[in-house]
Amino acid sequence: MSRPLLLLTLLLTLAVACGRNLAPEDADAGFTTVVDGGTGDGGGALTDAGTLGDAGSDAGADTDAGADTDAGPDADAGSMDAGRFDAGQQRPDAGPTPPWDGGLTPPPPLPMYGGTCPTLVSSHLAAMARNTGFTSRGDAREFLLLVPQSYTPTKRYPVVYGYHWLNSSANSVVRDAELESAINQYEFIAVVPENLETGGRKAYQFDWPFVETMFAPKELGFFEDVLACVGQQFSVDPARIHVFGASAGGLWTAYLSTTPAVNRVASVLSISGGLGQESLTNLWRIEWMPQQNKFPALVVWGGATDFFILNFDQASRRYRDALRADGHFVTQCVHSSGHGIPPFAAPTDGGTRFPMFWEFFRDHPFGLPPNTSPWTRLPPSFPSVCSVVP
Repeated sequence: MSRPLLLLTLLLTLAVACGRNLAPEDADAGFTTVVDGGTGDGGGALTDAGTLGDAGSDAGADTDAGADTDAGPDADAGSMDAGRFDAGQQRPDAGPTPPWDGGLTPPPPLPMYGGTCPTLVSSHLAAMARNTGFTSRGDAREFLLLVPQSYTPTKRYPVVYGYHWLNSSANSVVRDAELESAINQYEFIAVVPENLETGGRKAYQFDWPFVETMFAPKELGFFEDVLACVGQQFSVDPARIHVFGASAGGLWTAYLSTTPAVNRVASVLSISGGLGQESLTNLWRIEWMPQQNKFPALVVWGGATDFFILNFDQASRRYRDALRADGHFVTQCVHSSGHGIPPFAAPTDGGTRFPMFWEFFRDHPFGLPPNTSPWTRLPPSFPSVCSVVP
């Protein structure tokens, strides 16, 4: 093991020892859940569910100052019609909205698989959606493939990739993001990868190779290989390929968005991720690379206390600022629950949790002009801690 990875391993061991030591049966414990009665403001009691699959972090009450926290949606923010937010009065805190002409740049064609795609296993239930032994770049990989119960080949569907957090699994993403209900309510196909394992051990220190970047092309190849085979066997809309991740998965999502792989991605969601930088030894950091594809991004994090080994407050701010400087439309949500699940209340109508995530993907297809969104203000599903970044 190289010296940088050894030092990071020691830091990880120390952090877990000082926090909560995740036994094998606890490693898939999930986010820290906040029960707040539906306000979305970070109040309420913390359950003992773990913290983004990492060790326990202090979910304090500090939030981002200024425009990061006071830009809430209006109560009468408008209505959704045919997948587009009804353009209404400009929110005074949202900053100027560039002219919107509805023009779209065509997406690239779906990738090709270097061989014969296996018959994929799919279901609207995670327990019946596991693919094993999928060959990609010389490795046998696993992933879940969730398809809406109402799927029909006469309609084209978005594909949403979801990357899990440290010491976690695809099942964690399905459970905590409520993907089984989300795919049916918002009608998208979900691909939820498992991290690579070799010889019964994970191949990368933090599950995804945003540190061991020499192996990143292999992981990016897996992203494309799965998309190629899903596109062969299901009716996929190439203009609606989206990616999200949390914690380590959020760091990987940000890293992916700095590579050519993002040239086929419509929009991204980073949850307590961003452009990481190890602050104690400064051994590595994710550098932003300007992108031709000005994809919209939703950046979500837990304020000043969002910290586990990395300062995710700093990482998320770096990502937000780099995106805006490069001409990307950015929405941010800065809650107060530290390195834990965003404390956004489930809809009172019984719909799936986190509708703002799926609405963001739904309304931001590939090829939107730079700095542009069909939203002139945030839909009512967004809590008051969210705002359009000027």
